[in-house]
Amino acid sequence: MPDAILATVPWGTDLAAAVAEFGGMEAVHDGVRGIGLRDLAGRSARLALMLREAGVAPGTCVGLSLPNGIPAVWATNAMRLAGVAEVGLNAGLTEAERRHCLDLSGTKLVVTAAAQAGAFRDLGCDVILIEEVPDDPADPALLPPVPGEAWAKIGFTSGTTGRPKAIVTTHAARWLANVLQRAHLDPMPGPGSRVLLMTPFIHGAGLITHAFHDRGAGVVLLRGVDLALALPLLERGAVDHVFAPPTVMAKLVGALEGKRIAGIRTVFCGTAPLLPALYSKARAVFGPVVRITYGKSEIVNPIAVLPPAAADAYYAEPAGEGVCVGWAGAGVEIEIRDEAGSVLSPGQVGEVHLRGRHMSCGHIDAAGFHPLPEDGFHATGDLGRIDARGRLHLVGRLADVVKSGGYKIHPDEIERELAGTAGTAAVSIVSLPSEYWGEIIVAVAETTDGAWPDRARAALGGLARYKHPRAFLLLDELPRNPQGKIMRRLIREALLSRYRIVDGPHPSLEPL
Repeated sequence: MPDAILATVPWGTDLAAAVAEFGGMEAVHDGVRGIGLRDLAGRSARLALMLREAGVAPGTCVGLSLPNGIPAVWATNAMRLAGVAEVGLNAGLTEAERRHCLDLSGTKLVVTAAAQAGAFRDLGCDVILIEEVPDDPADPALLPPVPGEAWAKIGFTSGTTGRPKAIVTTHAARWLANVLQRAHLDPMPGPGSRVLLMTPFIHGAGLITHAFHDRGAGVVLLRGVDLALALPLLERGAVDHVFAPPTVMAKLVGALEGKRIAGIRTVFCGTAPLLPALYSKARAVFGPVVRITYGKSEIVNPIAVLPPAAADAYYAEPAGEGVCVGWAGAGVEIEIRDEAGSVLSPGQVGEVHLRGRHMSCGHIDAAGFHPLPEDGFHATGDLGRIDARGRLHLVGRLADVVKSGGYKIHPDEIERELAGTAGTAAVSIVSLPSEYWGEIIVAVAETTDGAWPDRARAALGGLARYKHPRAFLLLDELPRNPQGKIMRRLIREALLSRYRIVDGPHPSLEPL
């Protein structure tokens, strides 16, 4: 696509066109009430005009901190219409996390609810209260196109290995990502379709929402995995699509075990590899409708896609290292490189590098803004391989590779063997420091089932002995980040605060 076409992005006319075609359709339901697309767009345009009239220039960082709900949707639309850089601040952040994100992005103005206003004012921010935006709809077509190169979205990495970085995406890239997200939907949603969303709107749920609204479909946006609300929706056929990353899927299939939910056209799954044991449980409940995708903060979905039919064939006989996430999406290039930066042949495991037409323009850390490398590729820190059919398989995280007794061990490989040993509960592999071995491997399950360690040991017969954990421990809850990803770093800290390592040839853990 010629650069001149994306020199400006017509968010206003795009939204006005959707309203003209689908304005009478319900856009969002929060489990209690709904709002139509026309009303949603009118509220979005009103807030966007307020930002413009206040002199907020395109590309200026403006924070948005709202829990899942109808206001979160029309407020994020307003950020696009106004051309500002939306700084997504999860409503569940701690004060220290909130301060870090604000300082990193240089954000001084935040759109939020009255309940959070004091916290942001205490950090030196001006606030716009969502409750005080006039209930006086405006025409989105009044908002002029915004510069394509202006910053549009500031997202934050998951922080699984350290303090989050701020990822910067332009309006041109954000617009193109929205088009590509919609292009990869199959079957294509339309009027009458509804997708159930229960994860934070500022992450993957928002991408799906925009794509559905563009085709006149609606979303049911809950504040979390609220089974009391979600299960009746599924059982009575009130939704025909579901966004269920593995953590959400485990809760759903655990509650629906033994039941068959008909009428679901697609279960969208991403954010973390879907292990075969959980896929099997999901298939038993929903049928062969699970669609796998791979996404990163630096280059949003779709990076790679494994459609439902292909996913079902793969999970029938998974083979080789890693978990398959499918073929590269439109406009995406995937390379597997070794430690020297050379591109590896199919089948070889190395670091995944990505380049896409809808990716970020760089990132911000404590040292400032860093543009993408000259070749435009992003080094993901993920380990992967490309198979003979051109599909990407994720093997693990480069930072998580355990070096024990001279061996390099991928925690994800052990977790795949342990999947299902604790039912639908999560199991994680972490390493602890050892002078004798370098690192020792520990398995941790999110369960109180005292019989789990014996089942776990029995499940590892197919792995070499050096890959077997030295201890099998139980925790009531595994720490997660706001996106629902398990934080190995925090599990490690929790274990070191509770146990002492008895080092040597046969290491063990003793409670402190």
